[in-house]
Amino acid sequence: MEKISLSEYKKYYFDTEKCIPGEHHFVAVYLLNKFNKITDYLNPDGMKGKCGDIVFESKNTNSKKQLSIEVKIGKTGFCFSKNETNFWFVEKNRKEPFPDYLIALTENYLFIVEWEKFSDLFIQLKKPKKIESKTGNSAKIYEKELLSKFSNASFKIDMAKEEDIEACFDKINKEIEKL
Repeated sequence: MEKISLSEYKKYYFDTEKCIPGEHHFVAVYLLNKFNKITDYLNPDGMKGKCGDIVFESKNTNSKKQLSIEVKIGKTGFCFSKNETNFWFVEKNRKEPFPDYLIALTENYLFIVEWEKFSDLFIQLKKPKKIESKTGNSAKIYEKELLSKFSNASFKIDMAKEEDIEACFDKINKEIEKL
């Protein structure tokens, strides 16, 4: 499969008059090419005890280790579904696993954030409440809010620095190898 740079992805699919294709398109066209291993699950939506959009598992049948990545996309920011909000931010004492990373593409940045750091920030800024209705989403977290907290962090990546993006994926790939 042909690889595409982040700037090319943004140019062809994000900086247009058309609707943004969405996170599954971003995963399939851009992100999957960044990993050295074939993913075990894509978009499992909490099925079979899996969380996140990209899940890698240990091949050791005696191990339940996994590395999962939640992916979000949005021009100015993004929000979370009812179940994501309730399970990951409101009812954190549940037994469901949490993602290990958040990868979020916004208009100007690609954020690659360890989940625990992101979760703490989201709870601090948005103070999420349980969503009781059948449908609903969390409050939106904006690019500028992420920048204000993570402005000097290595996981805030300017679009022009493809080598920095590769370094972050190298780190994740090393974690995947340890499964």
